[in-house]
Amino acid sequence: MAREFNKIALKLLQEAGQLQAPIDIEAVAISLGARVSYEPFDEDLSGILVKEPSRIVIGVNSAHPKTRQRFTIAHEIAHLALKHEGELFVDQAMKSRSLVMKRDGKSALAIDRQEIEANQFAAELLMPESLVLAAVKKRQDKGSTDFVATLAFDFQVSTKAMEYRLTNLGLYMLCLLYTSDA
Repeated sequence: MAREFNKIALKLLQEAGQLQAPIDIEAVAISLGARVSYEPFDEDLSGILVKEPSRIVIGVNSAHPKTRQRFTIAHEIAHLALKHEGELFVDQAMKSRSLVMKRDGKSALAIDRQEIEANQFAAELLMPESLVLAAVKKRQDKGSTDFVATLAFDFQVSTKAMEYRLTNLGLYMLCLLYTSDA
């Protein structure tokens, strides 16, 4: 599955002209025909994906930190790219039916296959394996008081997201070795 996600994500990034860190995730959304809208959702709601015949909107919680917003956009892009099916909601204000997917607290619990896949794909979009490997190689000789935090800053993701990504790529322990005690 990881190799398949890698290929799909790389194709999306190439089509959006996003081959350097940090990835402009909004540019990727736009290349897919989606509009990104920042809204003050409840704290536990990170974002939503609305797919209608005439439009695609990714709603992002404007109150969340920028790194979380970026991950939310990537997560919603994953649902689009992986052609996930979601719950069908009929909004009384809309004349047509909409496919609505929400990124909320359940997304991180690793209990729903589509949410797990969307999180994995989002990580691949924001932190492509080839770019992470190149960044680790480039930074390994420089040392850092917090190597993982430096990589997270370079990719504009949270330290926790970078830790997960490095772990999934088998690089986390190696990166800890590069952290200096300065």
